[in-house]
Amino acid sequence: MPTVLRQSGFGIKINTDDRAPMHVHVWHQGDVLIVEFETEVLTRDNYGFNRREERRALEIIRQNRDFLIREWRNIHG
Repeated sequence: MPTVLRQSGFGIKINTDDRAPMHVHVWHQGDVLIVEFETEVLTRDNYGFNRREERRALEIIRQNRDFLIREWRNIHG
C-alpha cells in the first residue's frame, strides 16, 4: 500500500487492491482512519483516532482531494 501523501504526522495511503468508492487509509501513531472522498469526504471506519485527530485528517483530505483523486486513478486506472 503506497503512501501518496505525508502531512502533519499523518500518512495517507491508497491500497492497490481496494475497490470503489475512492478512499484512503490514514495512519497516525499506529491508528488508522479510512476515509471516502469520491463525492464527499467522510469517515468510513475509525480504528483509534480521537475526534481532534479525525477532524484534522478529514481537513487534510479535503485540502488535497483533487490530488488524491488523480492518485487513485493512477493506481486503479
